[in-house]
Amino acid sequence: MNAEEDSRSGKQRQVIHQTTMMLPYFDEEVPALYLADDTAYLPVRALCRMLGLRPETHIPRWRKLVLWASARKLPLQTARGQRIVWCLHRGALPFWCACFNWSLVAPLRREQLRQAADAWHEDVAQAHRLLLECYRSWRRFLFTFLNAYSDAETWLDRWALPFTYSLDAAASLHLDQLLSQGKTLINEVTAQVRKMVQEQAMAPVVDMIALDADGAGTEIGMLPLFPVVPREDCEQLLLSLRRLVQWHQEMAGLIGNLKHSQNGDQSGEV
Repeated sequence: MNAEEDSRSGKQRQVIHQTTMMLPYFDEEVPALYLADDTAYLPVRALCRMLGLRPETHIPRWRKLVLWASARKLPLQTARGQRIVWCLHRGALPFWCACFNWSLVAPLRREQLRQAADAWHEDVAQAHRLLLECYRSWRRFLFTFLNAYSDAETWLDRWALPFTYSLDAAASLHLDQLLSQGKTLINEVTAQVRKMVQEQAMAPVVDMIALDADGAGTEIGMLPLFPVVPREDCEQLLLSLRRLVQWHQEMAGLIGNLKHSQNGDQSGEV
């Protein structure tokens, strides 16, 4: 058994549930295989039968496409027993529908394909708008953070200076420890933020062009080709920000205690 077969065998053992699924727009019930993580896969032969396509003719061609990167060979239980068949990730269905000539299917199916494609295009457009909105929000936050903490060490030292001569040894040590901790946290988060900003700057962009009534184009801006902020980067940054927020809370508590102590001393003098 070669490495590819070993991999397929491992994937086959992940199948935990077989059921059927009614495909929207096509009003067709097809088998569906769910893996342990609830990812759904659809047998390619069942999809071909639905549209009247010959799988033995098309599958060798489709296997050469990027589409097939998400395909898996999985065990399908049929009336004749279990068979190992090619299956596509359910999310790849819109792309699969664009991989064959629609003139090969019946007129009713062509109309269903058109309706499905229109709906999928709108879904993709909506998803892109949401991604772009999230991307822009993250980008605004990253630059706001860099601006707010651009000179953190200087203003922290300047803020702490008035307390230098009025604190006892224990309070002074506590303040120094918190200041050192805060500077370290700020430097760590700043490094993460700068890394994310630099990665965004290196990402490919596309020009936005507006066409006038005569068809002449005018460049109106640029957009990232893939407006995605990596989840791992977001999670790591949020974790660091929680630590920074906790530090701010500790600093706020210390400041409150110091002010209370100073006010008490001034009252005692009076």
